Amino acid sequence: MRKDKKVIYNAGSMFTEAQWNTRKEEGAALRALLPDLIVGNPVDFDTNQTERPTNAKIFQVDYKELTEADYVIFEIDGWDSGTHMEFGLCVEQAIHNKNKYLFAIISDFRFKQGILKGEIPGLGLNEMITGAFYFEQLDQGDVPQMIVCDSHKSAREAIKAIETGDTANYRERFDIKHTYASESVYHGFKK
Repeated sequence: MRKDKKVIYNAGSMFTEAQWNTRKEEGAALRALLPDLIVGNPVDFDTNQTERPTNAKIFQVDYKELTEADYVIFEIDGWDSGTHMEFGLCVEQAIHNKNKYLFAIISDFRFKQGILKGEIPGLGLNEMITGAFYFEQLDQGDVPQMIVCDSHKSAREAIKAIETGDTANYRERFDIKHTYASESVYHGFKK
């Protein structure tokens, strides 16, 4: 929280033109849907607007923003080690802060193909990452602190639901980590 306003941090790759543009679009969508919240979007940070910052400066700015964030969205299947580092830091912070919510996005269609009952397929994601999705302390109650979403749009809507108190059937609406509770296998995107 900052200045009595809740903060969202948007973590994801931003090294190619497509990634940069995607982060910009996500930031705009967050601001439009949640105008009363502060959106921390690294592509908009001063450190990314002029001269290249030092590695230490990148860490300092990002760590401060992550720590102040009430909600953090991660493009977790984007293969960016920096985003994975941010995820690890925030998992630790959320364990010690019941008011910090993490939204890991897995938009890779292969996720929905499934392989093991009750488990998220690796898809190349390290099991330390996917294992955190099921960490009991963060996966409790009707609105868990660790939510796995199938899109940035779903993560935005999940945050809006918390903010407005619209949490009926929250897990069923937003959290896909328990997709494989049955033996059914599905291929394709949610329509």
